[in-house]
Amino acid sequence: MTPLRKLISYFARYKRTLIVGIACVFMTNLVRLTAPLVVGRAVDDLASEITHSKLLEYAGLVILIHVTQGVFLFTQRRLLINMSRDIEYDLRNDFYEHLQKLPFEFYQTHRTGDLMARATNDLSAVRMIVGPALMYSMNTVFAMALIVPLMGSVSWRLTLLAFLSMPLVAAATNYFSKRIHDRFEKVQEYFGAVSNRAQESLAGVRVIRAYTQESAEIESFKQVNREFVNRNLQLIRLSGIFHPILQFFIGLGFIAVLWFGGRLVVSGQISIGQFVQFTLLLGYLVWPMIALGWVINMFQRGMASMGRMHNIMSIEPAIRDTAEALGIDEIEGEIEFRDLTFTYGNAREPALKDINLHIQPGETVAFVGAVGSGKSTLMNLIARLLDAEPGQVLIDGRPIREIPLGVLRSSIGYVPQETFLFSETVAENIAFGVEHAITEEIERAATEAGIAEDILEFAEGFETLVGERGITLSGGQKQRTAIARALIRRPKILILDDALSSVDTYTEERILGYLRRIMVARTSLIVSHRVSTVKDADLIVVLEDGQIAERGTHDSLIARGGIYAELYEKQLLEEELAAS
Repeated sequence: MTPLRKLISYFARYKRTLIVGIACVFMTNLVRLTAPLVVGRAVDDLASEITHSKLLEYAGLVILIHVTQGVFLFTQRRLLINMSRDIEYDLRNDFYEHLQKLPFEFYQTHRTGDLMARATNDLSAVRMIVGPALMYSMNTVFAMALIVPLMGSVSWRLTLLAFLSMPLVAAATNYFSKRIHDRFEKVQEYFGAVSNRAQESLAGVRVIRAYTQESAEIESFKQVNREFVNRNLQLIRLSGIFHPILQFFIGLGFIAVLWFGGRLVVSGQISIGQFVQFTLLLGYLVWPMIALGWVINMFQRGMASMGRMHNIMSIEPAIRDTAEALGIDEIEGEIEFRDLTFTYGNAREPALKDINLHIQPGETVAFVGAVGSGKSTLMNLIARLLDAEPGQVLIDGRPIREIPLGVLRSSIGYVPQETFLFSETVAENIAFGVEHAITEEIERAATEAGIAEDILEFAEGFETLVGERGITLSGGQKQRTAIARALIRRPKILILDDALSSVDTYTEERILGYLRRIMVARTSLIVSHRVSTVKDADLIVVLEDGQIAERGTHDSLIARGGIYAELYEKQLLEEELAAS
């Protein structure tokens, strides 16, 4: 589907509004055209005799015509402009919904600021097409269709003369339209760069201040902003030339009409009233003809923006429910990796190689290994944040693609490495993903995650706003809040991806004490660099270079004297050195 056809599809929901709105545009033009006819007739009639009754009659008719025209004009604007806002609303929702479905890889190659620019600035330009541009283009079409025959009825020669400059108007429109489109597209692209620069600077404000780089960042933003202004000025210069040229060519037609029309009146071929009527009709055409250039300008801008949005919306989500998905309502928590090999799209070497592992429901399995050994990749495959080859990841004995995404992910409590909190209250962050969570459930999850005592020390308690990305909380508090968010769901599968790295040993032991009671009823997967976190797991899996190097219980792996034993001894030595 092309960007234009995609945009047109949004009109289907508002077909009735569109039809009535266009009908009002037609009636506005039809009623308005009676005014020149009345005025022309009045001029000829009053030229012979002027009476109060005639003046009142013609004045009353003109007032009635303009009041009726005003009613239709108000209705058309209310219907069509409101419709454009509704389409903007639908398009923004669809764009945002589509962004939610796109995989991680997409966000590694697309900047947040650019996506925000498409969802705001570009969308506003698109709205101008489906609102004002549509209204004024239909106004031009109806005006031309109704006015030209009336002008021809007065004098076809005068009508041809009035439109003698139209080829020049068409040539100018054709010349400027593509150039406006290209320049506006460049402006919108760079607006994304400006938005992204601002977003990165605000997100990294702590680092900027820590390294005293405020002045450098301000200067860098000024340069980016100056380039954005320069590109806008180039577009403005082009648009600034376009409109005066159109008005100049239209003005040539007016001059020709005044010259030739005056001669027709003098020679008696048309009356003064007819000449006044013709001039008024031509005056009514001036704005529609100028608006045509404005509409073309808006259309080029809007389609450039719609093309940018369509580029994103046309990307098919790589991970979605397929025809293989079954009508499954819940899962038990059995997990199996069968000859699993996974390679990222832009990587040469696989991140995981020949992984074979069977995890029973309710079992606690820990994963340890060096950075880059594939631990987080393995966790992401379970939640289908990444997709393995068919048949390599199984849940409850079924290929994972047979389980609806909604069922799978709602059954998983996932605490990723990078903790993210929303700019809401602590309670709302904990209850995220659970509809109608009650206070008791939120407090219980907070207690199990070891964060309840900290929350109660806040002035507002659970109603404390955490700030953007949880900026008001410490690293450990953010991690524990994220753990509470996972626990409140009572998931069948609990994934803790290095979720205790920011807490001290005492707090870690306290949290693990709560978690051990919870883990009995669910499949638990723990990723950690600390032996103290994983030593009580039913099974410990050691990953090295994307492969399973060792597996077993804590005691069996220590006795084996391999990678895990070396890690254990190293951490014991570090603890002794820290204690001394």
